[in-house]
Amino acid sequence: MKVHFSNVDFHSRSGPNSFATRLASSLQKRGYEFVGQNDDYETFLAFIEPSSHPRPGAKFLQRLDGIWFSPEEFHTKNRGIRWTYDNCHYVIWQTQFDKNMTCHHWRDRPGTVIANGIDLSPTRITDENIQSLRNSYDKIFVCSSNWHGQKRLNANTALFLKYEQENPDTKCCLVVMGSNPDYQIQKENIFYVGNVSHELCLQMFRAADWMIHLAWLDHCPNVVVEALSQNCPVVCSSSGGTKEIVKSSGIIVPETEEYDYRLTDYTNPPEIDLTNIVLPSTITVDNKHLDIEIVADRYDDALRGKWD
Repeated sequence: MKVHFSNVDFHSRSGPNSFATRLASSLQKRGYEFVGQNDDYETFLAFIEPSSHPRPGAKFLQRLDGIWFSPEEFHTKNRGIRWTYDNCHYVIWQTQFDKNMTCHHWRDRPGTVIANGIDLSPTRITDENIQSLRNSYDKIFVCSSNWHGQKRLNANTALFLKYEQENPDTKCCLVVMGSNPDYQIQKENIFYVGNVSHELCLQMFRAADWMIHLAWLDHCPNVVVEALSQNCPVVCSSSGGTKEIVKSSGIIVPETEEYDYRLTDYTNPPEIDLTNIVLPSTITVDNKHLDIEIVADRYDDALRGKWD
């Protein structure tokens, strides 16, 4: 079967492009051939919005990872996404949160919810710095993002400091991965390491005891998928779609108020109450729903037009 992935750069490490690469690799095992926009194909899958128009007669699908929902961006940045949403034959949402959001502001469309997936094979820790951290600390916490207000680095840090204060006999550290951390404190056991390779990210998740991802109204963050793939439990907030991929594999911190899908300045999240959060000493990670082969099976049905 010939498919065109539109608006995808297989050389990019961004969330949508990383997932597209994993998905394409799994679909190739099922006999898929990925072709260019000017070639003959049966199905056109637009990631968010297309970079070219679909060929007449082709099945037209949209893989939607959320819409812009601040008042200043809603009508301008969503223009191409809305056109795709209205004109495609079928929508694949990352999470139920994303489906609820688009249906609330626009209208319901034929489609299904399929979370991102990943290879669940354990990564070997070969990096000397990560090995040194693992040997030096009893508990390793990690967080990762391209940092801005919505991602709540300040709350992530506060939870780590709370754990450290409540467990004085436990030697612990926090590793902050990603660019432009917007909240930093000088402490010898908090490490700001900037952008690192995908392979090192997986090694860090493999070494860590907990990932903290208290972002407000996040959609389906690939960093959380990656952490869970390495059996690293996750602390997340109850808002957005992250809790749908974490499920029982971590701690879900309740927000002070439930979000009603209104347009809002998501870069200025409300305070989150960490007072009663207690992390268990161990937790079992169940990540089977994130297996890229299972996810690819569901995409296979959707791309072939096996729609309910």
